[in-house]
Amino acid sequence: MTMCCTPRTSWGSRRWSPASPPASSRIRPPTPSMRPWAYHQQHGCKFTSVIPTNVFGPNDNFNIEDGHVLPGLIHKVYRAKETGTALSIWGTGKPRRQFIYSLDLARLFIWVLREYDEVDPIILSVGEEDEVSIKEAAESIVSAMDFKGEVIFDSTKSDGQFKKTASNGKLRKYLPDFKFTPFNQAVQETCDWFNANYSAARK
Repeated sequence: MTMCCTPRTSWGSRRWSPASPPASSRIRPPTPSMRPWAYHQQHGCKFTSVIPTNVFGPNDNFNIEDGHVLPGLIHKVYRAKETGTALSIWGTGKPRRQFIYSLDLARLFIWVLREYDEVDPIILSVGEEDEVSIKEAAESIVSAMDFKGEVIFDSTKSDGQFKKTASNGKLRKYLPDFKFTPFNQAVQETCDWFNANYSAARK
């Protein structure tokens, strides 16, 4: 099995499934997810795509401007703590996201390469019940970094999409007993890594 990693895709409120490509040529499906299906149909090759949700962990890109939400927040908290200033976070903190720890994702990648035998993509994510609000994520980071300053949620800034929920039902069908690292523990480990490797971290 060969796999490629693609971001989760949705078309407005309607999910697109590579297992049943659109009949209309006017709707062009996302190429990375379509490719494994096309190769299998034409050449019988076994490729697939894995689709993770929001990934975070050690060795991440902690750039505040173009990093993902959690590593960016970790760096912002670090700076606020170092400078003794308030921590300002865009939006109300209400939007909810599914976060997956990079070390858990690595274990799942190995499972896909060794055991997953489908061409159809598979979403690698914690369950819908484990969605975390941006406010909850920020509070977890603040605690992990031992930040004692003021936290401000700037409601003049856009929240963005409230939810981007993905189902991990297919993953659970294969791995019903897979244990994800508890969110707060994963955040603590990531913050500890960032503090210990600040000079070398991507930022």
